[in-house]
Amino acid sequence: MADCEKKRDYRKTKVFRELRKAMLEKLALRGQEDPAYTDKVDEYMDFWVRRCELRDDVDARGLTVTDERGRLSENRSVSLEIQASRQMLALFTALGFKPEDFAGGSFDDDDL
Repeated sequence: MADCEKKRDYRKTKVFRELRKAMLEKLALRGQEDPAYTDKVDEYMDFWVRRCELRDDVDARGLTVTDERGRLSENRSVSLEIQASRQMLALFTALGFKPEDFAGGSFDDDDL
């Protein structure tokens, strides 16, 4: 992404706020409002933002990029997105969440 392009602030999106709120509400229902748990939600959301940014990079530059020698190579954002996704799953599981806990959520990606 060019330096002059403005990066999207995913923390200001409706989906970010809704997802974070839903996760915190699920913890509250289980009485897990301790900072040890809420900090993990914030960590999850940090990875969520990073994953969105990595996805933007892949959308903008593609799966392969030209390196400094002029050769095509894998866009590093592809493997980094996979790593971020794995870490998100580990945090999600460590918090005791299951996919069905969030079924029916409308986590679309609209800015407010």
